[in-house]
Amino acid sequence: MFRFNQLASAIALVAANAWIPVQAAETGAAAKSNDQLDTVVVVGTRRSDVTALESAAPVDVFSGERLQETGASDLSGALTALSPSFNFPQSPQGAFAGSIAQGASLRGLASDQVLVLVNGKRRHTSANVTRQSLVNGRGAAAVDLSLIPLTAIQRVEILRDGAAAQYGSDAIAGVINIVLKDADQGGNLGYRFGGYDKGDGLQRKASGWKGFALPNDGFLTLSFDAGNQDPASDTNPDNRIFYPGSTSTNTPREQNNPNRTWRWGSGKVEDQYNLVANSEIGLGGGLSAYGFATYAHKNTDAENFFDPPTTLRNNYGSVALARYPDGRVPVTRYRLEDYAATGGLRLEDEALGNFDLALNYGTNEVESTDHNAINPSWGATSPESIYTGTREADQTNLTLDWVRDFPTDLLVKPLTVSAGLAWRQENFELSAGEAAGWRNGPLFNTVDPITGRRIPGYYSGITNVDAVSLDREVWGAYVDLEGQLTDKLQAGVAVRSEDYSDFGGTTNGKLSLRYEFTPEIAARATASTGYRAPSLVQSGLSSFSVQVVEQPPGSGNWVEVQQRTLRADSPEAALLGGKQLDPEESTNYSLGLVWRPLPNASFTIDAYRIDIENRITLSDQLPASVVAPIFAGTPYSSIRSAAFYTNVADTRTKGVELTGNYQWDLREFGRLNLNAGFSQTDTRITKLRDVGSIKGSQIIGRTTQGLIEDGTPENKLTLSATWLYEGWGLTLAQRRYGEWQARNATNPALDQTFSPQWVTDLDLSYTFEKGLKLSVGAINLFDSHPDKLEGPQLYGVPKYSITSPEGAQGAFYYTSVSYDF
Repeated sequence: MFRFNQLASAIALVAANAWIPVQAAETGAAAKSNDQLDTVVVVGTRRSDVTALESAAPVDVFSGERLQETGASDLSGALTALSPSFNFPQSPQGAFAGSIAQGASLRGLASDQVLVLVNGKRRHTSANVTRQSLVNGRGAAAVDLSLIPLTAIQRVEILRDGAAAQYGSDAIAGVINIVLKDADQGGNLGYRFGGYDKGDGLQRKASGWKGFALPNDGFLTLSFDAGNQDPASDTNPDNRIFYPGSTSTNTPREQNNPNRTWRWGSGKVEDQYNLVANSEIGLGGGLSAYGFATYAHKNTDAENFFDPPTTLRNNYGSVALARYPDGRVPVTRYRLEDYAATGGLRLEDEALGNFDLALNYGTNEVESTDHNAINPSWGATSPESIYTGTREADQTNLTLDWVRDFPTDLLVKPLTVSAGLAWRQENFELSAGEAAGWRNGPLFNTVDPITGRRIPGYYSGITNVDAVSLDREVWGAYVDLEGQLTDKLQAGVAVRSEDYSDFGGTTNGKLSLRYEFTPEIAARATASTGYRAPSLVQSGLSSFSVQVVEQPPGSGNWVEVQQRTLRADSPEAALLGGKQLDPEESTNYSLGLVWRPLPNASFTIDAYRIDIENRITLSDQLPASVVAPIFAGTPYSSIRSAAFYTNVADTRTKGVELTGNYQWDLREFGRLNLNAGFSQTDTRITKLRDVGSIKGSQIIGRTTQGLIEDGTPENKLTLSATWLYEGWGLTLAQRRYGEWQARNATNPALDQTFSPQWVTDLDLSYTFEKGLKLSVGAINLFDSHPDKLEGPQLYGVPKYSITSPEGAQGAFYYTSVSYDF
């Protein structure tokens, strides 16, 4: 649908307060962490002469050196340290924490509302999602930033503005463009070791890169990192298990149970390695060929809730208790395989313009296997390890882009005209696991001779009901005009249309303006419409969870109760008001000011408003009181609790972002780089639509509403200082997260507001003349933690909320050594 007429209003709209870092980057050993203020940017414009501070929309640029100096082990952690607009829980708690993609979240919106590019080309998303209450991550199929090694990155550009008219779906909150190293010589090898101060979570990582020269000024740059990570946890003892001498009636097995303290934290990661290649070669006559590829692999062990002996005996029977006399900690191993490849031809011709023809393909595959498992209905023949299915998402893109500058007497500079065509094929597949994971065996519904209870079945992973294969095609075209209307005024307009095989077409536009009052002060503004197509992961997800419960309580009648995540367009979901998902539609406004008082200093402030209609959200788990009457008398009567993706909510996000940067030449005492950033954001649900007899406030209940509105800290402050003197380097960084809240599902009196939290990082390094560099540092130097959870928790085990922005595992200390050659 065409909503470009909305652009005529509201360029001057938006009042609030916030700020964002506009920085630029320089690569090479001599540059170190000196972020340039005049780096020409790729993202947000197709002009070849626009720097970050000259852009009509706010753009941050972080060099690869700055990313590494944060001490973070991956890109998500580095951007959390550098960007006040970037939020994503860095140490999520719970069983599936390690299996979920560490994505990008900007301006308090979901991680799948950010478009990620690599060298300007669309990156594929993860095939896995979580139903856990992760801020900005629940139900989102994000791009996994941890799969791009920091050693491979030349710089990262963050466009903090709606850009669907320029780049297509997903660019509601902004765009992150990862620019890979393009070195034709030199290299680096390094090793990093660290762990939490409480003695767990040890990380070991080797990394490096090497540049090779190719003919005709070409290059090939190879990069890698590889390592592993021990599990980390900070929990209370399980209150179901007692020590000897307790008055509990529990068995001696439980009184002396070695699993009394079980993990509620990040899992074990083994055999993780990420490989990247980036290359280009000249073919003559202005024609060049380029290509880049990535490959990633890792195994993650995710621990689930501990089943003590009493639970095994009551819920699974004597066979389970005989196999696991001390109870069991179910472990799911996730095996990740991810690879992508891009190839293209680029023609630069003064008369015809510049053409870029590219083809890329990327796939993300997550396979799961349950260990310490048992299907009691299979008895002693039940395997202890059960393959529980594979999730796979892939994407193919074919694009043709053209840009040319047209000299004209009507403008101060040539008019930049760009246009392009795009085709995309997307696929998503859920493959069922082996039968022992979901099929009832010969003992199902018989009576256990020892416990006297009915032997239940078992459901885990992807069942035969969940298995699905979906695909779609997308065709798109865009045109973009940018020009310098006068010496002081620049303007740009972009229009893009796309047609999806599964839900139809959409057309969106963007208007950008920048006015330079003086060489030091300029105002900038944008207005745009946008959209985000539902991912095929969200359209096709279906999952089982079966609990064995006593109905009615005290009756001794134990039955299986299904908890389901229903496919949005399934017959079951239709009875609850579900239907095929519609795309999200957004309207973005931004108004900002750029001040450059000195050549080596800058300050920016940008206010924004983002209205989203038909926001795609995973519903709350609807209870039996809602679903049972609706499913009664249908084939779905065994479903007692259900969730599904829906479009019932509209939201409005407002905020302000500030940034300040100063590069101070201390002459004989070296150089000092000072950076500051602040963001204030507020999201409110503006409408919840009822579906049939079900209220919108039930479908999107208090817990999910709280995640959307109050789960992200209300503000974030970042401060950093980097001192470079001869071979020494010292970086001191500070982050402050404002208040955030977790809402109880039913009782407002049990809501918890978490206090602001300060986090301090330190990195100290020395580089010897031969290129050898030694570093020591700490993330969360002073062992800051978020507030502890209040009220009763799961068996008394968790200490901290899974939505804590940082610090749930405490201080992390590390040391590293690297060698430049």
